[in-house]
Amino acid sequence: MRFWRFIAVSIIVGTLHCGSTRGPLASSIAESSMGHDFRQNPSLDTSCVHRIDSFFNAVYRSGIFNGTYLFFRNDSLIQGARGFSNFGARQLAEPNDLFQLASVSKTFTGVSIMKMQQDGLLNINDSVHWHLPDFRRRNLTLRHLLSHTSGLPDYFNLALPSGVTPSQHMRNEDVLRLINDQSYRMFARPGSYDYSNTNYALLALIVERKTGMDFREYAREAIFKPAGMRYTHICNYDSFPLVRYPVQGYKSGQVYDDLPHNGTTGDKGVYSNVYEMLLFDRALRTDLILHADAKNAMFTPQVATSSEAHYGLGWRMRVIDGKKWVFHNGWWKGFRTYFWRCLSEDKMFCVLTNNVRGSFLPTIELVHLLD
Repeated sequence: MRFWRFIAVSIIVGTLHCGSTRGPLASSIAESSMGHDFRQNPSLDTSCVHRIDSFFNAVYRSGIFNGTYLFFRNDSLIQGARGFSNFGARQLAEPNDLFQLASVSKTFTGVSIMKMQQDGLLNINDSVHWHLPDFRRRNLTLRHLLSHTSGLPDYFNLALPSGVTPSQHMRNEDVLRLINDQSYRMFARPGSYDYSNTNYALLALIVERKTGMDFREYAREAIFKPAGMRYTHICNYDSFPLVRYPVQGYKSGQVYDDLPHNGTTGDKGVYSNVYEMLLFDRALRTDLILHADAKNAMFTPQVATSSEAHYGLGWRMRVIDGKKWVFHNGWWKGFRTYFWRCLSEDKMFCVLTNNVRGSFLPTIELVHLLD
């Protein structure tokens, strides 16, 4: 079973990266944990392991969890899985499975923009119009997009743009065209928090226009490779159809079909596993990708989202028991995802699920599992 999972994942990565099925196929089969050997890391203490195991046993039995998880604290960790990656094939979920990250993908887009600022390619206080001259709104900055304060309508809620049929995939250029076609009555005054996926599709488009690279390629070269995330990638269902992915997204056991919105990037579309999300956390605790000033800016609250939480630049943030956590959760077509990092201590957890049923997992309880 594990052998064929390596085959499937390697074909995905080879197809998306190389345009063929050759890729890193031969070497990946010989490597454990998809190339990352975490056996050298000690396990969390017995009481913490018991809390985590008991929690996931309970939420799995209740039907609101099916997927994988990893909890890390001070170089010790625990990882696990419950349920199925593919219900039709009755294939058991494993921690090295690649899940669609949904809106957790926005953290990579935020990091991309901050890296481009660090490299002198743009400034987050720039007008969006400077970088997208065909964008008809002249009163917005990149900061507005990053912090969800642009007032732009969510493209999910708009009719498909002309020329795109239900059998095709939208592109980031299509999102720009769709927004340009809207009446001014569709836009809110910028400055207030109003979560919109449009913001991050436009940010990915800005990356593409400024670098001349597809956003998938930019993220791979600027983030995934430096962090050692060998199997993390942004989906391209034109190159590798959704139906061929080993892990499918479900609602109460029924698989979600492909749809046009799956073609856009920046707001969603990253596939990763809990191990490689730990590598992302490790990279962000160094200057490997971003320097301290860029990270400080990224993790500075920009707008309140509730009485207890804020949105920064691609990340949510909250202080819990005096400790600052930065995080993002996600939901997209059968996948619910949770990626939380503590800045006050060396803690993180990643929980990936692929069967939407019932409520979201109680995230504050997840945080306290690491006490």
